[in-house]
Amino acid sequence: MMNRFLLKKAHSEQAFLLVFLFVHAVVSAQNYSTSELKTITLDEAIQLGTLNNRQLKAANIDAAAAAENISQAKMAKVPRLAVSAGYTYIGDPKLYEGFYENNITVDYYNHSSFATIAAAMPIYSGGIINSKIEQQQLLSKRQQSAARMTQAEVKNVITQYFFTLEKLYRQIEVTKQNLVNTDLRINQLKSRVANGQNLKSDLLRTELQQSNFKVSVFKNTNDIELVSNYLDILIGLPTSTILKPEISENAVLLEEVDLQQSLAAAYQNREELKSAQIGIELSKSVLDITKSGFRPSLNANLILNTQYPAQWPNYVNIINYWGAGLSLNWDVSSFYNIKHRVGADKLQIEKSSIALDAAKDQIDKEVKTAYVKLEESKRNIATYKKDVELSLSNYKIVKSRYDNDFALISDMVDAELQLNNSKIALVNANLDLIIQYYSLQFAMGRL
Repeated sequence: MMNRFLLKKAHSEQAFLLVFLFVHAVVSAQNYSTSELKTITLDEAIQLGTLNNRQLKAANIDAAAAAENISQAKMAKVPRLAVSAGYTYIGDPKLYEGFYENNITVDYYNHSSFATIAAAMPIYSGGIINSKIEQQQLLSKRQQSAARMTQAEVKNVITQYFFTLEKLYRQIEVTKQNLVNTDLRINQLKSRVANGQNLKSDLLRTELQQSNFKVSVFKNTNDIELVSNYLDILIGLPTSTILKPEISENAVLLEEVDLQQSLAAAYQNREELKSAQIGIELSKSVLDITKSGFRPSLNANLILNTQYPAQWPNYVNIINYWGAGLSLNWDVSSFYNIKHRVGADKLQIEKSSIALDAAKDQIDKEVKTAYVKLEESKRNIATYKKDVELSLSNYKIVKSRYDNDFALISDMVDAELQLNNSKIALVNANLDLIIQYYSLQFAMGRL
């Protein structure tokens, strides 16, 4: 009695699971029907990302702003020109005796005006102007380098998501073929169970296998939607767009690479190294600006002035005059503070040199890791190809034995699962090879 109860409970749980999977499959199909499905090549994805990625746009704006700051720094060499003018009307002035006791009205001319043009030209500033211009040029180069780094990172992430999508689609293709096979076997088992040739447990085992395949397809379908969403955000497409990678046979040509050549290319191309080198030059420019405080500054000045009346209130005339001269400024009292700032700036140069060495170490690690993973992926493909061949041979043998009633359904299920897993492992290995290849290209600074 208890065994019959447990068997009925197992049947009800199995039926509930099948209904659950069916409902989710329907919902998933409805979601895809309401979403836009778009096929896209890798080049198209990278081009859209270069145009639309928000992070890259912000980096390009920073680079443009840094270029504008160069022009602003150069303005320090241009003569400074100031124009001022004024008019005043004075009404009914009186002179008082004592504490506002008697007053006398003053005869005066109540209109007064002036106009002045003043110009100043830096002749010598201790090199601070040229140093600041050089500093802004270095900052502009660093921002441009940062924009190129951002672009390379965006391309790398797009590539990762693109081939991850392809991996998911291919896994679904493999699993769907197994679903077709299990459908056929379930139909056969139903008639065999009815005729007493197989046990009910054989049918349940096969249905459970089919449920696992459906769960795998459902999970991969959801992952496709999620990865598509991430990729949509990166390349600027509507986030409801479901992407389908389009890969031609000759789209991915993997070149043979050598570790030492990869390292040499990375040292030459990586923007992180260029940025770190610019950091050293920036630290040196800060030192030059600090040292300019030890030197005086010399300016030329010119003034043109007109005033009316020339001498109020005795007579009414217009006076015009001009003046030219030199001004010298030398802040001697700041020498002590400048001395300590020079010491701090030298330490900053040393720190920037350490940052350059650290960047080289990081790039060295990234290149070696990507290279090792690429070689590992190549070897994995050969291994997984052999696994597929062996699994396929085993599946054919077990199927033949099962069709002739010399093998159990459990043997058939195990053989089919082994073949499915080996095929998926081969699919993953082939695409992992491409992903690792692009990771190495990114590490070499070629994306």
